[in-house]
Amino acid sequence: MIREVTTNDQIKLSTRIPTLPSFDGKNFEEWKLETVCMMRTGLYSDYAVSQAIRNSLKGDTRRILLTIKPSESAEELIAKMTENFGEVKSGKKIVHDFYSAKQNETESCSAWGIRLEALFQQAVNKGEIEERKRDNKLKERFWRGLNSEQLKSATRVSNESNDSFEKLKRKTRLEEEEFNPVNASGKTVVNQQSTDDRFKMLDEMLERLKTIEAEMNTVKKQNLEWKRDYEATKSIEPERRHNRYANRGRYCRGGYSRGRYSNRGQTRYQNQEYESTAENKHSHLNEKSLSRQGTMEAKQN
Repeated sequence: MIREVTTNDQIKLSTRIPTLPSFDGKNFEEWKLETVCMMRTGLYSDYAVSQAIRNSLKGDTRRILLTIKPSESAEELIAKMTENFGEVKSGKKIVHDFYSAKQNETESCSAWGIRLEALFQQAVNKGEIEERKRDNKLKERFWRGLNSEQLKSATRVSNESNDSFEKLKRKTRLEEEEFNPVNASGKTVVNQQSTDDRFKMLDEMLERLKTIEAEMNTVKKQNLEWKRDYEATKSIEPERRHNRYANRGRYCRGGYSRGRYSNRGQTRYQNQEYESTAENKHSHLNEKSLSRQGTMEAKQN
């Protein structure tokens, strides 16, 4: 049975100092949300909420109390805190972060959805996105930003249907539970086969890189040897050419211009000339003999 809140109860609540989460300079938006919700309930007086804000400040954040008046209201305190610890990104930067956000490898689907909703709400508060587009925008960005292709394939039908963002997120969480079951300690079991395949692929890539590096070193060594041999041959060739022409000149000065092979050609030419002279002499003697024999026959007749 629910008891109605009487006037005396309201007076007691309004005078009692509520408790807010501690704030040490981190996660300001969460702290601010808690404070604003407390104010909107109307159950606590402005003084009680202001004192709760002061009590929640921890560490260096309490130094901000030195810059405010003790009589400032809860709204003035929240405005001062927002000025010093609130989001300083522009509306366009927040929108860019929303549309480019992706799920991290170690981030669960639930945490991914919450982070995406927080970015969307910041864009709404900056006036960059309309609140009425909330479901469609969140649904589209949530599915596209999933890190696992298996989850995308398993939830594609839900994404393309008329399901709401909440239904798509619930469906994705169920599929995530099937792909990555939780063990007794409450920790997610990583897919060992997928990890082993990745390590195997990395090992193969490293082996290929080592093989390529060894081949490149061998080719480089061969190129250096070839270059060294070429330089040595290049330096020896002019010396050989010089010695060959120098010897040829010395033969000419010695009286036989082309060596023994040249003399052989000259002797052959002289022999041919001698043979030709001998044949001419023999022919001449035959002519004289025939002429003398013809003269004697003529006298006899």
